[in-house]
Order: sequence, then structure tokens, then C-alpha cells
Amino acid sequence: MTEHPEPPAVPEHVIEERLVDCGLSRSGFTARYEDYLQSIEIVIAPAAGAREEQFSCIRAAAGYEIVTFEDGAMAKAYSDYVSELARPQMLENATGELEKRGLLIEFPERESFSSLELYAQALEAHSGLVPQSTLKVDGETIVFDPPRDTSFTDFSERYSNLLAVITFAVARGDFRNFGFIGNEKFAEPEDD
Repeated sequence: MTEHPEPPAVPEHVIEERLVDCGLSRSGFTARYEDYLQSIEIVIAPAAGAREEQFSCIRAAAGYEIVTFEDGAMAKAYSDYVSELARPQMLENATGELEKRGLLIEFPERESFSSLELYAQALEAHSGLVPQSTLKVDGETIVFDPPRDTSFTDFSERYSNLLAVITFAVARGDFRNFGFIGNEKFAEPEDD
């Protein structure tokens, strides 16, 4: 009798087994390859019973695949967890970029400013821009909102220092929430 070798494990099945080993309920999540993502997406529903204490295990089980939580609070908590894991490398890269640009010297200290608005203005000034020309504050979020009349070449030249400064400030933990005003701001209104 000839023994047939075991077929190789399908990556999705391996991930599923690992997630069950993490303590998730098999009926509460899916792991399937999605063409539009060019990746396996792991979707974790509340029925999986996932808890924040399991994030490390979930991250290890998922590897480089995409993890999506259906519950908004869990999605944010997991995103924050993953961001914290990436922070040391992000800070190292951002520090090197500011050193190269000569912007690390006298970098504004968040504690020196009584409000996020004043800190945002200091970041603009530090990067060579006029305060209140590009950054706005909405609650606890600093929003990048450049003037519309900027060509791509001008945009890159004008705002590359600011984006490097923002990246460093976020990596350092000076503030957490940063957003962009997208092209929808400039879209033509639709005729009704």
C-alpha cells in the first residue's frame, strides 16, 4: 500500500486553526482570500468572542493578512494596538527624515502649548508654512486641509516638510488623530 502525502494546508485553514487556538469561536469569523485586496481578509464578528487581551495572538495568527473587526470599538482598539507595535520603527524612520531635512532641531514640544490648535500652528511654522494656512483642528484631530490652488509639483515642494513633521509628531505620541481633507471638498455639486 502506497502512502499518499498529505496535501499542503490552505493558508486560510491554517489561520482559522490558529484563531481557534487563540480562543475565538470558529462560527464568529471568516478567513478568505479576496481578489480586490490581493490578500486574505480575516473578518471577526462579535460572535467570535474576541477580547483585547487576545490581540497579540490574533496578530500572530493573521501574520501579514488583513484583520477586520465588524464591531467599531474593537476595530479601533485593534488598529490602536497595531499602530503601537509599529511606533518604534515609525519613530526611527521619522527621526532620520527630520535629521536629513534639518527639522529635528528645536522641534516644538507638545507640552509647551495649551491647546492642540496652538500646537498645530507651531508645527506649520516649524515646517516653514504660515500658521493656520494648512492645518485645522477638529476636536482631537489635526486635519491637513491645503488650499485648492496647488499643482502636484508645488504641493510636493510646499508640503513635504509639513508631512515629515506630522509623521514625527504622531510617531512620538504628541497627538493620535490625523486626517486629510480629500478631493470631495472640491467636487462639483451634482445637479438634482
